[in-house]
Amino acid sequence: MNRSHFIRMLGIACVLSIGTGCNQSPNNTDVDARVAELEQKLDTAVARIGLLEDRNAIVRLQRVYGYYLDKAKFDELLALFTDDVSLEYSQRGVYIGKARAEQLMKAMPGGETGLQDGMLQNHIQIGGVVDVNEDGTTALGRWRALIMMGSADGWAAWQEGIYENEYRKEGGVWKISKVHFYLTLNADYEGGWGKSPRGLPGVDANFPPDAPPSEVYGAYPSVYLPPYHYPNPVTGR
Repeated sequence: MNRSHFIRMLGIACVLSIGTGCNQSPNNTDVDARVAELEQKLDTAVARIGLLEDRNAIVRLQRVYGYYLDKAKFDELLALFTDDVSLEYSQRGVYIGKARAEQLMKAMPGGETGLQDGMLQNHIQIGGVVDVNEDGTTALGRWRALIMMGSADGWAAWQEGIYENEYRKEGGVWKISKVHFYLTLNADYEGGWGKSPRGLPGVDANFPPDAPPSEVYGAYPSVYLPPYHYPNPVTGR
């Protein structure tokens, strides 16, 4: 039994239960109206389930990103990106495309060797807010990252910031199409943010970006609020 036949039988059953009586033939107009109503409700339910599945897939994708970054598994991390991915970390500028993303990853701690003994770069992602567009092809997500970085030779730092990322579904699979990380706290571990806040890393002259930083801001003790991609869910502002 196909979907249309099943829904029509269900519509007839609904009309009969409303009051035509089991000994009377249901009115075709009533049945057609009920079938149309059931079709609409089913389509709405299927669409909502699809959006929930998309959101769950994106949440998992972003969490996986964080775990790969933790352990400098950059080859695995690069597989999460679209070919035209855009990467912007702090004030380093914008790097465009997977080839440039790979160069940027290789320049990070552990980029050439992977995480080694004595290295720490925990990347804890929390507070995710994900919004999928209605046709389920693109999405936006906001996350907070708490970062512990350092090495056993004495260098260590606390970092904190906000991701405002974009995602795109390709061939039924969600990928990250844009990474924008706003580093809003950067401090030495020993002194902490109370005594030794540091500035933000800027453009690397030895590894210039494809475009300058899209926004100019300062880290703590300066205050900067990365723009929200979503409206207030109560007021709509």
